[in-house]
Amino acid sequence: MKFRNTGTIAVFALAAIGTVLAVSFRSVSAEAVYPVERVRQSFVRKVCSRISGMARGAAASAENVRLKREIAELALLRGELEKVEAENVRLREALGYVRRSPGAWLAAGVLSRKGGAAAARDTIRVDKGTLDGVAVGAVVVSPEGLIGRVDAVSPHTSEIALITDASVKVACEVETIDSVRPRGILLGGGEDMLVLGHLRNAEEIPARSRVLTSGLGGVFPKGLVVGTLLDVRKDGKGLASEGEVQPAVEFSALEDVFIRRGK
Repeated sequence: MKFRNTGTIAVFALAAIGTVLAVSFRSVSAEAVYPVERVRQSFVRKVCSRISGMARGAAASAENVRLKREIAELALLRGELEKVEAENVRLREALGYVRRSPGAWLAAGVLSRKGGAAAARDTIRVDKGTLDGVAVGAVVVSPEGLIGRVDAVSPHTSEIALITDASVKVACEVETIDSVRPRGILLGGGEDMLVLGHLRNAEEIPARSRVLTSGLGGVFPKGLVVGTLLDVRKDGKGLASEGEVQPAVEFSALEDVFIRRGK
């Protein structure tokens, strides 16, 4: 009986010792692997964070590219709309000019331009000709002012000599508040500046006065706008006055002109 009690106590003692050892072993093992687990955890977090950041960066970059593309498309669309609106304004002004102006005016589109070289004539070609009733010598204008005269025609086209060409002479007068208007002859010059020569009564012309066709000679009707007189000086011989005239028309930007049919 005593032997049995001793054995039972021994079994309990061994079990207790085993439990203590197991607990201690787990604690020691946990502490032993803690640094490894900490390093692994830190590594995983950093890698995952880097991957996540790269993914977010790629997504943001793709979104940025998409937004830039949309902005470019909107800018292109806006530019096209502005061009259409400008074209509508130009056509409305041209139509209004035809309705306001006396006589029969034929609208024509500019096909090409000649000139610029030293010996070249300053002309433009338009898409209306004899089949449309255009004749040599016809007056050509724009809503802004005088352009020139028809110099040659074919069935479908016309060549127009601009007032900037040296061969075109235009009888002009300077608009003043007085009844006596100084008169002269427009002698051509260039796109940016024309020369008004043989000026009479030019002693006291107001600054930036308008230059109009005088109607003398019967080539160009009276009252067409030619440009603005900037200054007056003596000519090279000192015998007469001449002035610099800024043309009313921007010839390099011409797209449509109006040709007068008949008288």
